[in-house]
Parts: sequence; structure tokens; C-alpha cells
Amino acid sequence: MAEELLEKIPPEKRWAITAKLLTSLHVIQGEKNTAPIIGKGENINSPVKGAETWTEINTKIFGGFFKWWWPRIQEMFNIPVENAVDAAKFANVTAPLQSGPEWEFEYPEVTRERTVLKVAKCPWWERYTEYEVRPEFIPCLPTCEVEIGEGIKAVNPKMTHELTKARPRGDSYCEWVYELKDE
Repeated sequence: MAEELLEKIPPEKRWAITAKLLTSLHVIQGEKNTAPIIGKGENINSPVKGAETWTEINTKIFGGFFKWWWPRIQEMFNIPVENAVDAAKFANVTAPLQSGPEWEFEYPEVTRERTVLKVAKCPWWERYTEYEVRPEFIPCLPTCEVEIGEGIKAVNPKMTHELTKARPRGDSYCEWVYELKDE
């Protein structure tokens, strides 16, 4: 009976629901688990006393994960990352694998040497906004910079990346610039 009900829900919709649930749980549970470490109260909106500690913990965890994870995805699906276009597209592929189909990307500039990836919609920003997480607790900037940095270095050490626009800084979207270093 449950299988019949589940079959009525299209696979894309099931994936979207599951991903939203998992990102929501990460935001809520992550705060609860780290509260004793960073000196925060039980409420996600209570004042942050140790934001630097939270950032340090979060970037170490996710930086190490992406350094390990991106090469596995690259190998598993045989995805080339030879130039800036490849790097931006690879980031575009890994994001939904990590946190679901809610992402929306645009490519305002595309060359082999330099590609700009505009993140028009991000499930993490959506969850932090939905749960009204205080801006000083949102780990987007340092976490994303470390994740992407470690990941891209692991799949192509000749690539660089820079976060040029970011929602936590007040921009209306996030923007990454991928560049192929001169040899």
C-alpha cells in the first residue's frame, strides 16, 4: 500500500522533498550539536558567542570532505576538469549531488581561461533564510570558499576560484569566478 502511494509521487518530486528535508535537518541539527562548543544557547536565534569557533570547525569538516569527495565524483562519472568551463560545470554537477535539485545556475561569462558561475538559487541560503538564522551564524562564506577551494584544488591544482559576490555580503546572488592559472 505504501509502495503504491510512493509510486504516485514522481521521482523528481521525491528527490526534491528528501533534499529539502536533509538540508533543513543539517541547519537545525548542526546548530544544536555545536551549541555547547561555541557557547550558544539552545535557540538557533540566540546570540552567538563563538562564531569564530563555529566557522573554524565547519570549514575544517567541509574542506576535508570536499578534498576527498570531489575527486571521487570526478572519477566515478569520468568528468574532465581541464579548464575554467569544466571547473564551473563540475561545481554545478556536484552541488545537486550534495544538497538536491533546488540549485539554479547561470553562466554570465564563459571562456576556457575564465568562467563566471552565478548561483541564482542555493538550498543552503534558502534554509538559513526560512529558519531565520542570524546572519553572524550563517557559515556560507567561509564554508563555501573552503569547500570549493579544497575541492577544485583536488581535481585540478591549476584552477583558481574566487567568490566575487555573496548573499551574506548583501548581494542578490552568489558568484564564483574560475580561472586557469598560467603554467
